[in-house]
Amino acid sequence: MNVKLQIVAYLSDEQEPITEDIFTLNRDELTLENLGLTLAESKALLKTIQQKLIVTQIAQYAQMHTPVGLRKKGSYPIRLKTLFGDMKVDVPRFYHPPEETAAKTFSPLNNLLGQHVTPERLYLETKWASLIPYQKPADLLKEVLPVDEKLNATTIQHHLHSVVEEQEKQLPPEATFFNGGSQLEREALPRPDRPLVIGIDGGYVRHWHRKACFEVITGKSIPDEKPAKCFGFVQDYDAQSRRRVFEVLRSQGLQANQSVEFFTDGAPALRSLTAYLNPESTHILDWFHLTMRITVLHQYALGLSKVDELRGKEVSETLTSIKWHLWHGNAERALEKIDGLDGPLINHGADKLIVRKYDKLKVLTNYLSDFETYVRQNSASIVDYSERHRYGERVSTGFVESTVNQVIAKRFVKHQQMQWSKKGAHLLLQARTKVLNEEWDDCFRVRFPGFRPPAIVAVPMAA
Repeated sequence: MNVKLQIVAYLSDEQEPITEDIFTLNRDELTLENLGLTLAESKALLKTIQQKLIVTQIAQYAQMHTPVGLRKKGSYPIRLKTLFGDMKVDVPRFYHPPEETAAKTFSPLNNLLGQHVTPERLYLETKWASLIPYQKPADLLKEVLPVDEKLNATTIQHHLHSVVEEQEKQLPPEATFFNGGSQLEREALPRPDRPLVIGIDGGYVRHWHRKACFEVITGKSIPDEKPAKCFGFVQDYDAQSRRRVFEVLRSQGLQANQSVEFFTDGAPALRSLTAYLNPESTHILDWFHLTMRITVLHQYALGLSKVDELRGKEVSETLTSIKWHLWHGNAERALEKIDGLDGPLINHGADKLIVRKYDKLKVLTNYLSDFETYVRQNSASIVDYSERHRYGERVSTGFVESTVNQVIAKRFVKHQQMQWSKKGAHLLLQARTKVLNEEWDDCFRVRFPGFRPPAIVAVPMAA
């Protein structure tokens, strides 16, 4: 059996259609192996169709936009990277009129083919690169599509960086106050939804040329009845971090009169990040990070009990009381209890009847001092966790821990110790969070308005 495929191009209603053979397929006896198209045949067919289609489209475009009365300099070839192969395209150039002060020559195709890569290919490369290591998209594209064999991780990384950097230019400038306005203006707004809950935490990735790590901030915003969204950035690199978080909240319908609850681990950088984002915001210290510090202190108290049972038991009981006061939002009383722990530890060190002293006494004392500073600095963010728990409200950022794993750990591969620059990590984070939020298509439509028009969902008519 012989199969011949043809392409028929209708350039206009006045012109005769152009018919051209593009592919011939021979099949002998039918077997399972030659049923339909093979991968190699489909790649060859796609590349041929793409080449014919692009040449015809560009020729028609150039004919329609050829300037009248200008001298042609010639043409030069460019390499256009598409999803179905790299295409060689001849681009004509013309001389500007003598009276113009611009460049001597120009091409009517410059605006159309300026970046030498099609949006469809950019989209797939960058989307996949945000989810898996850079080399994997290159291998996958070469495996299933007729792209150039020279495609590698560096090219895909460069494409992702250029796409995200272009998107970063659209981010509004940083501001000191967000969602401003008078109280009367806020009261005139419609009744808002339930409080918007935002959890923010950090993770660390290895620096590419230093024996150290840098912090990556990530978080998740959970409205009442809308899909949650995640965000991320490198704190030391991003100059618009507060604006970035605010834009995420605004995309979820945030109003100036809507209550917002920020959950953080109490780090100063995170406290300053959430300041002044919304006039109705509440800053809450995450209960998980608070109680974990007490758990560590309990372990030291257990070690003290093996040497000095009486004072070790006193420290342990006091820590339990501190935890109870913090659970009920009484930070002032908890601080008094923390100060009272100095007595048993000093008495233990001065007791001459105890022959074997606790060897971690100095470490325990330092931990207590750090814990006191931590509680004192975050006392305004310590709420009545018991009441919130009783009414079914959040007291912890467990949902952010899973976000850190989803956004950072799974892509930045902490267990394999992948190394990053701050710029590279930040740009990848922007692409990854938008892909996870299912916003990558919308980002491309901003730059390429005709890219993958969104499906129109029919709204059922009311009865």
